Amino acid sequence: MGAEILPSSGVSIQLVVDALRSGEVVALPTETVYGLAAIISDDVALRRIFEVKARPFVDPLIVHVLDLSSLLNLVQISDDLFNGVYRLVDAFCPGPLTFLLKKRKSVSDIITAGKKTVAVRLPAHTIFREVLRQSGPLAAPSANPFGYLSPTCAAHVSASIGDKIPYILDGGTCTIGLESTILDLTGKHFAILRPGAITAEMIEDVLGKKIVPYRPLVSADPSAPGMLKQHYSPRTRLRLFEQSPEVEIPHFQENRALKTAILYLSREEAQSRKIINEEKATVFWLSENGNLNEIAHNIFDLLQRLDNMNFDAIYCQIPQKIDIGIAINDRLIRAAAKF
Repeated sequence: MGAEILPSSGVSIQLVVDALRSGEVVALPTETVYGLAAIISDDVALRRIFEVKARPFVDPLIVHVLDLSSLLNLVQISDDLFNGVYRLVDAFCPGPLTFLLKKRKSVSDIITAGKKTVAVRLPAHTIFREVLRQSGPLAAPSANPFGYLSPTCAAHVSASIGDKIPYILDGGTCTIGLESTILDLTGKHFAILRPGAITAEMIEDVLGKKIVPYRPLVSADPSAPGMLKQHYSPRTRLRLFEQSPEVEIPHFQENRALKTAILYLSREEAQSRKIINEEKATVFWLSENGNLNEIAHNIFDLLQRLDNMNFDAIYCQIPQKIDIGIAINDRLIRAAAKF
């Protein structure tokens, strides 16, 4: 039997909390993407997260907490560092910002992949926060098979891992649609390890000092999620293109015409570009006018839909590396690395 998709209600939340307390893993909505959650003190349930996702144990998890007090219970933090963390929490939390900090001994090595640091964030989604009020801190990576497109609605979770978990709590479509920004606070200079909706410029404005901007890092032993070379990938071959007047797609493969999806950033782009060898090309767009937040909101959902439409290839335009466009670029480049 597949997972039961539960409507948003007090009864559903209680059912999910009871399941978590009994050692189950369940899917929960956040403002970024849906998460696969387990109570952080239950090592058996934590291992179950990795099993359900087929996730390597070297890739650490993010812990979700309700408030600053709960965060401080999990990390070691100096007085000087606390001031910066407090200002960031006050400005951006609850929200899509994850802090990488030195962990306390009480935090399971399963969560941290044996490392001395732990990633923690305060999610904004009201349903997830109500679950946290009743359950306590939860580890929750994205609720999808490892390396696949992140889920931004309950149907995505059901289609990919619904046969492996008991419940999916339906909180609607994720408002942001991309995973949280991860900010490393363990070094001399703060550094973004994974870009997201909270940008380096936003963080610098709050702190009043420069941080190390995002640099695409690849690691086989990552200190935080999202640092592997290949990630967020559809099953369909994905190719990327930049802002050019023409897009050329392969015409034939093994003596047959390719069925190709061309994915533009905006309706205007889609209507103005010339496609070479367009006989089998179908055009889609991510936003009406190229709004980056709208593109971020739609990218995983549209790629999920295209992945189920039997295309031979997907060609996707990538945005400029500004604001949340940096995060969109990061996800697409890692998604295309598989191919």
